Amino acid sequence: MGYAESQAASQYNGMCITCHVKHRVQTKIITAKDPGISTTQRSTENVFNKFQDMLVTTESTTNIRIKARCGIVTTDFHYEFKSTPVLKRIWNFLLKKQEKKSDFLQQAIEMAMLELKAKAIRLDANAIIGLSVDYLVLGDFKKNGLIVSLVGTGIKI
Repeated sequence: MGYAESQAASQYNGMCITCHVKHRVQTKIITAKDPGISTTQRSTENVFNKFQDMLVTTESTTNIRIKARCGIVTTDFHYEFKSTPVLKRIWNFLLKKQEKKSDFLQQAIEMAMLELKAKAIRLDANAIIGLSVDYLVLGDFKKNGLIVSLVGTGIKI
């Protein structure tokens, strides 16, 4: 982190601007609400909009005009399942409460996509083509979690 970035990081809880915006987008994904911003953080809005407006497609040949290829963008995201304590499960069973079922695979893909977009922005790309999504279950499905792997080509449109 250079001098200018370290000075800017003091305004963003010690994070670089890209990491700060990535954290804001992650908050939006998890809570499904737009995070509030202070007046000193208005300068990050264009980076936030880059995350929101980035084109991501699985097609490798599109009919869009490509100005430059920035390189291969990859990411791996490890999703750990949240385990509920045994006493809580028994309590919920006795009270006949239904356990909330979350769409963990979709959430893991969204978090991996967020990391992929952050890496593409660092390469100065504004789109990702040829996206490949793979996932691997680790050990016992309900105990260990899964790894989501994304690979694509970062381009400038």
